[in-house]
Amino acid sequence: MDLVSVIAPVYNNHRTLKETLDSIVQQDYRPLEIVIVDDASDDESFAFAKAYSLQYQQHDTKFILHQNLKNSGAGVTRNKALGLATGRYMAFLDADDIWKPEKLTKQINALKLSGKSVCYSAYEIFEEDYLKPIAIHNVFPELTFEKLHKTNYLGNLTGIYDASLIGKVKISSIRKRQDWAMWLDVLKIAGPAVGIQEPLASYRLGAGLSASKLDLIKYNYSVYRTHLGYSIFKSCWYMTLFFYEQFFIKNAMRKTI
Repeated sequence: MDLVSVIAPVYNNHRTLKETLDSIVQQDYRPLEIVIVDDASDDESFAFAKAYSLQYQQHDTKFILHQNLKNSGAGVTRNKALGLATGRYMAFLDADDIWKPEKLTKQINALKLSGKSVCYSAYEIFEEDYLKPIAIHNVFPELTFEKLHKTNYLGNLTGIYDASLIGKVKISSIRKRQDWAMWLDVLKIAGPAVGIQEPLASYRLGAGLSASKLDLIKYNYSVYRTHLGYSIFKSCWYMTLFFYEQFFIKNAMRKTI
């Protein structure tokens, strides 16, 4: 069995970190390498991660821990974790989300059966303090760069890629939407991702994470303008496509339970 590296950035996630780490160590796939990089949290997140790693470190479950000296943002933090990772497969889970126990096994089987190097899946959505899902976000059986380019259809908590085929893909340092930017880069190299229709992960809606509509426009525009380097006119054109895809197609893929 090939090693899976789990990229797990942490910032002030002490309250939810145990649920997240439990969902990783309870995977029915081994071997695992859990790379935790704490972005200079000012709560007990890093101390908890260290204690947790001592309890669960085994021959087939390895922890790598690092703490940033200063808060640097999710992109820098994920890149640090990526640099420390040594596995064949790269998977991603933020410290407030959860995986189903069979998540990695089903995705790696899908990669092998499809011959593709990227896999993603449907996922559940649950409110901050309640584990019962309120919705499921469905996915396409196949996701191309061109489709992902129009809006972010790939939930970062579900994505996995084969680094032995495409290498490690550096994560953008833009402060927001760096996960979307990374998966655009991944699909540009790897070709289409295979999608699993079953929800294999759970995304937590955080009360403190909401942003204004103006902020959302700015963050998404920066993917086109800053990360992809498009002209102002081209970036505005793709933002028009983004709004159409987001509100008429992606939103329709979210089913309330």
